[in-house]
Amino acid sequence: MNHSCPDDEPRSKQREAWDGDPPQPTAARERLLSVAARCVARNGIAATGIAHVALEAGVSRPTVYRYFKDREELIRSVLLQAGLRLASEVQQKIRAFPDPADKVVEATVFTLQAIQENPVLRQVWQPAVFDASVLHGFTEPASITFTRVAFSEIIEASGWDDAEATECMEFMLRMILSLLASPEPRRSEQELRAFVRRRLVPGLAL
Repeated sequence: MNHSCPDDEPRSKQREAWDGDPPQPTAARERLLSVAARCVARNGIAATGIAHVALEAGVSRPTVYRYFKDREELIRSVLLQAGLRLASEVQQKIRAFPDPADKVVEATVFTLQAIQENPVLRQVWQPAVFDASVLHGFTEPASITFTRVAFSEIIEASGWDDAEATECMEFMLRMILSLLASPEPRRSEQELRAFVRRRLVPGLAL
């Protein structure tokens, strides 16, 4: 059954109430985020609206609006949650590599693969969603700061000062975005790892 629907309240299906007493605000918000992530993964970003999430969660639209100001905040929160999980995974992945150059290579390859395999994050790179405005948002100061957190293992191992860390993280982020936005020519994991070592690592002066 196709659950895609406009942001208007679907009237064909009666909603079920919350089971038992309404959950605590944090738990309710997490539940709605989980449902929204499932909707995004299945239907895509453009086809996921407040009404869709409410129907899937078995609650009313006002209930969703109690925790999220609008659809944009809901989608941003879903993507942020997925991004934070990815950042944690990257940190765990590269912790075992003592050399900063190795950390850069492994972080880049792992991030590219993880985004392509993640059912939520890969939706950002679908042709119907991705455009220049999306790319612009990824290189704003907040995104650079997020990258610094995600790749903090690299910064610490490299001994960069604050200015160097910011610039190097911007450069690394731009490389990753470029490879996501324009993946041709396709490379095997081994070829990609060698390419990153030849081109990105020297660019970071490692």
